[in-house]
Amino acid sequence: MRSVVIHLVDTTHEAVSARLSRFVGHSDPVEWRYPRHKPALYIEFYNTFENEFEPGELLPLESALGRMPDVTVIAQVSRRVPGDVELRELAECLLGTFRGLAKDEFSDHYWTIEEIRAKASFGGLSFFDYARWHRDRQP
Repeated sequence: MRSVVIHLVDTTHEAVSARLSRFVGHSDPVEWRYPRHKPALYIEFYNTFENEFEPGELLPLESALGRMPDVTVIAQVSRRVPGDVELRELAECLLGTFRGLAKDEFSDHYWTIEEIRAKASFGGLSFFDYARWHRDRQP
């Protein structure tokens, strides 16, 4: 699966959980699936990300946010669908409500909601630009 991590500040797990439950149309304190009947995204809190990094690797995130996040959410994207539309909707849901940044696995850039809305490009890639990332790496 491909993934996007969304880091949020100035909020709580409870507030984010309530927002995600409204977004997907059902309440589940562990995992949300979107869309509900044919999921493309599997969304959950990401509580262990700090343990997965070496000292110093989180400095760019802390610098971009101004501090470490209060809440982090990860969305795993099913391989059977592109997921672009659903991820943009999730980004709008969370980053349009709470202050934070999104990070996809295809670039080193931390994305703001304004950049995602504008379909901005950094290093030749836009947000969750898996197609161009794969195309650029073909021999």
